[in-house]
Amino acid sequence: MSDYKYTIVQDGTLLKSDIQEKYNRYFTYRDIKSNSEGDYFNFVGFIFTEEEALVSFPKHFFSEEDLINKKTLNIDTYLDLLFRLIQKCMSRNNKRLFQVKQEINKSYPFEPFFKIYEYYQKYGLFTQEREIKKFGQYGKILWKDTFNKSPMVINQGNLLFMPPVVQKRVTDYVFISKCMAYVINTTIDKFHFLFNLPRVNLEYRDINFNNSEKIIESLKEIKQFLFKDIHLRLIEDLTTYFNNENRGSKHIEIKIYSFHLIWEEMIKSYLNKYFSKIDDENEEIFFENTGDKKHNFQKREFELDSRRKIKGLKTYKIEPDYYFEEGENKYIFDAKYYTEINKLDYKQISYYFLLKNYENDMKLKIYNALILPTSEPNMKNVHFHLDKEYCEAEEEFKILEYYLNMQRMIQIYLNNY
Repeated sequence: MSDYKYTIVQDGTLLKSDIQEKYNRYFTYRDIKSNSEGDYFNFVGFIFTEEEALVSFPKHFFSEEDLINKKTLNIDTYLDLLFRLIQKCMSRNNKRLFQVKQEINKSYPFEPFFKIYEYYQKYGLFTQEREIKKFGQYGKILWKDTFNKSPMVINQGNLLFMPPVVQKRVTDYVFISKCMAYVINTTIDKFHFLFNLPRVNLEYRDINFNNSEKIIESLKEIKQFLFKDIHLRLIEDLTTYFNNENRGSKHIEIKIYSFHLIWEEMIKSYLNKYFSKIDDENEEIFFENTGDKKHNFQKREFELDSRRKIKGLKTYKIEPDYYFEEGENKYIFDAKYYTEINKLDYKQISYYFLLKNYENDMKLKIYNALILPTSEPNMKNVHFHLDKEYCEAEEEFKILEYYLNMQRMIQIYLNNY
């Protein structure tokens, strides 16, 4: 990885003119956002050219001081962390990360690659053979088929059946195995910085893989003679890969525009395993070090409209990212993947007033909080404190901001889930 000259940026930070000049031809309309203050990066990921690379880390991955003193950073360590996170998102069967996987696969057919590699890990290279019967001189003679189908020939008083029907094995498995080897090895070679996986020891250079139409045509022809689901799925994955492989591009890129979904998933996992309690007096959130908790913070849908059962009528619902009741406490948390908070979160206010009487006749203590990333140690702040003049008797309503260190959240997510 250190062979490249790196340009390190961060999602949500200002696009400088020298970087724009160097990488502008690789940017799409989604990569950059603009406001009155300037243009800002709008993705997490990387662009590798032949000699240089631009890497955009998540918001608050680095502090401002880190970005100023980039030369002192051990960049390989941070790249490894980012690549492992991308790899985990690609390999996890998680509906919440479906959009992320789509964005990753848009640049390269990673999903069929993983399925092909999974097949290879379980079963090895494809070894299915099929047998055919044909007239010929070489192969195992099938006497019953020969008597029924071969023409009879009388030669010097002897009755002969010529030519005999023979059984032959065709080697479709060689072609499929070579396709597998090509997919696995070229992906590992192209993304050597992303995958530390062993290559397949099989020669495949006798096949012209530049002619993807011919490869796909051959795969479809072979598919007609296969019956097992695992083999059919393998052919489908190979076909999908060759349909989407981009050989003309001279650069490599992966861009994630929905990193907020990864942040939500990381925080959900962290809350469920590490959350301990909230200290009322100090407004402090406490987490355990062991990670052995088994809470049930979940994204919840609440159909609030009494007309919701009327057929054909459009009604509305609310969806807090994390809702959890335990003992005398109710927690309503929301993950925010923000560069900064500069306006009141009205949605979080509505969660409190709409859900404070939900599910439980007891008067529960409600904790309402936004969870955000930071490059600093964990921090807290009061986002909103409702004046007593607007509260019911003895009611106090606050929304707190809890800031969790981005790098630490990624490391915990990778090590524990």
